Amino acid sequence: MEMNRVPGTRRRPGRRPRVDAEGELVDSPAGLRYVWAVLAVMVALEAANDLGWIGGPSALYRSWLHDVVLGAAAVLMLARAVFEPTARRAWLAFGLAMTAWWVGTAAWSVVYGGRADPPYPTFADIFWLLWYPLMVVGIVYLIRVRFRGFELHRWMDGIAVTLIVLVAGFALVVQPVAEESSQGWLAITVDFSYPVLDVLLVGALLGVYGLLGWKPDRMWVLIGLGILATAIADAAFAVQEARGVAQGSRYDFVWTLGALLLAYAAWVRTSGDQHPHEQVTGMRAVALALIAQALAIGIQIYAVFEEVGRSERVVTVIVLLVASVQIILTRPRAEPAAPGPDPDPDS
Repeated sequence: MEMNRVPGTRRRPGRRPRVDAEGELVDSPAGLRYVWAVLAVMVALEAANDLGWIGGPSALYRSWLHDVVLGAAAVLMLARAVFEPTARRAWLAFGLAMTAWWVGTAAWSVVYGGRADPPYPTFADIFWLLWYPLMVVGIVYLIRVRFRGFELHRWMDGIAVTLIVLVAGFALVVQPVAEESSQGWLAITVDFSYPVLDVLLVGALLGVYGLLGWKPDRMWVLIGLGILATAIADAAFAVQEARGVAQGSRYDFVWTLGALLLAYAAWVRTSGDQHPHEQVTGMRAVALALIAQALAIGIQIYAVFEEVGRSERVVTVIVLLVASVQIILTRPRAEPAAPGPDPDPDS
């Protein structure tokens, strides 16, 4: 008698139940917990070496451990696509994104790992930049699977905040560094493509959190933390590279940690339908819109005392336009008139 069978699950011949009636993953392979433990130890060792807490050959930590964790993360995300039919396209896109990241990193290690002054940019940047559109595809597919409805005005909250963050990033980081940089236009473009695309991904996740009524489950939180970790590392590297003082070896583990968080998110058990059933009200319903408006106002106040670039003014106008569209989409609408009584044919 099977006492531990989950109601509604489908059993494959000769295997434990893997998916429920909706096609969602119920459990994971028994040995996967040991894989997570090993990968976590590898990330910890890389971090300790990057921070100078332990010694040893740098190639062991920055090439072998780093590349092995990235490759394992790619395999784990692709494996999720194999086990779960419902969100297969989403996890396949995520897995291909991680594979592109790993291929670029491993190829760079083989070709340039032993050089003291490697060129920049390189062919590896093609694979690293490919990570972003594949991640967007994965997020889109995951939204289509996990949300019954799509509320455009709440998604646009994330767009508004993303635009504001881009304005602040360009004003405080990108423009000053670009003016001081002695690099060519191609290197500068590649440098800042990473943080800009990272910010766009973060904005997409903020939009998802808004759709979830600011109650994201563990899977979405882990995806957000993984993307945030890569964004922080990319931003630090872009600024240092533009100034000619890049020391990526000091925070390589941040990229590795981000990859591990994304892989772990793939195996977190969640409910199939994550659209909030209750209506979102109060400050949670307008949080992102208020933040976007406050930041736009702050830029204009700053412009009273200091000169700001055209890009900041243009994006501020776009944010205000987005807010106007949100007002139109969320305006109260009249209830449809009730149908009147049928005319009496005898009258």
